[in-house]
Amino acid sequence: MREIILGCIQGLTEFLPVSSSGHLALVQYFYEGLDDQDILLNILLHLGTLFVVFIYYRQDIITICRAAYSYIQRSQPEKQIKEDKHESEEHRQFLLNRKMLPLIIVGSIPTAIIGVTLKSIIEQSFSSLPIVGGALVITGTALYLANMLHFSNSKQTISYLDALIIGTVQGIAIFPGISRSGSTISAGILLGIESKTAAKYSFLLSVPAILGAVVLEGNDLVTLTQTAHLMPYLLGTLIAFVTGFFAITALIKVVVKRKLSWFSFYCWGLGGIALLYGLAM
Repeated sequence: MREIILGCIQGLTEFLPVSSSGHLALVQYFYEGLDDQDILLNILLHLGTLFVVFIYYRQDIITICRAAYSYIQRSQPEKQIKEDKHESEEHRQFLLNRKMLPLIIVGSIPTAIIGVTLKSIIEQSFSSLPIVGGALVITGTALYLANMLHFSNSKQTISYLDALIIGTVQGIAIFPGISRSGSTISAGILLGIESKTAAKYSFLLSVPAILGAVVLEGNDLVTLTQTAHLMPYLLGTLIAFVTGFFAITALIKVVVKRKLSWFSFYCWGLGGIALLYGLAM
């Protein structure tokens, strides 16, 4: 039962902009039977949601790899694409996909620096209810601002400065209560990036972040798999994958319709309750 509940929490809150780490921290605080201290279970749940990104953005990932290879081989000269006016949209997508890999690398640098530097502080913050509650309130505010501000000429490209800023925001989102998807998508929109492009970059940027966390936590992964609870853990991973796929599909629709404020009220409510309860204790 524990694995099923944690799988649902991980799958839904990893992609919906309500902070998976914040929810897991609250679960740990109020119900000790659902703690997230098992390293193997934590790794498998994150891998379950990572595969969601691979499946959902499989065509984009393949296109990015082909564009990067094409750039190296010079097999598709940029000039040839520019000459056809009817392929201007294809040209734009080609340039964005070719640039996406270095953008992901640039965005991952500040995330890695913040994650490694503040690791001990972040771990301690999981036990502080006021910090988690305050962070959820911040997440709700960021979503509301991104939803309310409208740019008539949103950029459909991402600059390296944009990637650096979004990567820094992703690093800060390691703190429980700060939604990774919510904060990075909001940052992209506030930087003037078209919402669907901001969402795509946000989720693709999560791949090295999740893999990095798995590597840091799973140095002895082979040893960890020698457990009698492996099958329930795999069930939890499957549930995280299924619920995560529905969550990311729903979120993209919400982003396109500019309805992020729906999640603002949820984050404000939950965060406010956690903050007041933590301060009163």
